[in-house]
Amino acid sequence: MCCLTTLRIAIASHIVLDKIKSTDGTITESIGGPPCYCGITSRRFGFDVSLVTKVGYDLPKKFYNMLQDNKIILSDRMVVDAPTTKFQIISQGDSRQLLLSDKCKPLTVKDIQDMKVDCWLVSPVIDELPQDVLAAIKQNRDKKNFVMLDPQGYLRLVDHKGYVTLKDKLELDLSGTDAIKVDSQEMAALTGGLLGLSGMKTLQSHGIEFVIYTEHRIVHLLHKKMHYWLSVNDIDTVDSTGVGDILCASFSCAYLKEKDPIWAICFGAGAVKAALETREVGVAKIPSMSKIEQTASYFYNAIGFQRLS
Repeated sequence: MCCLTTLRIAIASHIVLDKIKSTDGTITESIGGPPCYCGITSRRFGFDVSLVTKVGYDLPKKFYNMLQDNKIILSDRMVVDAPTTKFQIISQGDSRQLLLSDKCKPLTVKDIQDMKVDCWLVSPVIDELPQDVLAAIKQNRDKKNFVMLDPQGYLRLVDHKGYVTLKDKLELDLSGTDAIKVDSQEMAALTGGLLGLSGMKTLQSHGIEFVIYTEHRIVHLLHKKMHYWLSVNDIDTVDSTGVGDILCASFSCAYLKEKDPIWAICFGAGAVKAALETREVGVAKIPSMSKIEQTASYFYNAIGFQRLS
């Protein structure tokens, strides 16, 4: 993969501090959230990274340094007088139980103004990205910009004990979005209960060019009248936190570099498989570019596809 100029991706989401209980019972404290998983993955692809995020003064120095080591900069204006968003995550195989411990201040339209980037990756974790900010991102972008949306945080609710539950229905303006990544619950909430190809077509009808749907270990892509799918074999991993973010960033970066949706979804699925195979916890699972490329090449020869009428 090559590109003559360095591309820049902006990630709009909160950095979080995760306390992860793996399936083997081990507890790991890690920095997380899309700014980290998407940001470091994008750096693997050679992109420059801009963050639209907020953290508190309680973010440990070692995590600042870790981001800086990956050439991801947290500016002073991103540090606010509120605690950093914190989750406790209990891994249960492919699923997770989330408990919200703290929540940082929300992002504002002012935070995203005057940014010059090639791609926006919008992926709220919980309540931090109001829909007026999403609208401003879509309205203020240049014609060449690419907007990828992961709506995960728009679905999440918090009960009186701090446990995260999910809405059954979500009203969200999807116009002006180039790509979306959803799982079964997110698709059903956005489409009035539809799943599978029917749900993907409904999302596509909003003008979305690329609909990515993750169903257990199968990654689907609907692009124009072509349906593609890739199977990621079951992998005995202790933690799957962040693999959706890794998929979004890998797809977006690969597509912006090559303009080939087939290679892009192969890179997305390849990055997920490579991440899970590390059997690492937290951001340590983000794979090297060589591993991503190797797995993407394997998937390129194994992709399933059908032309829709």
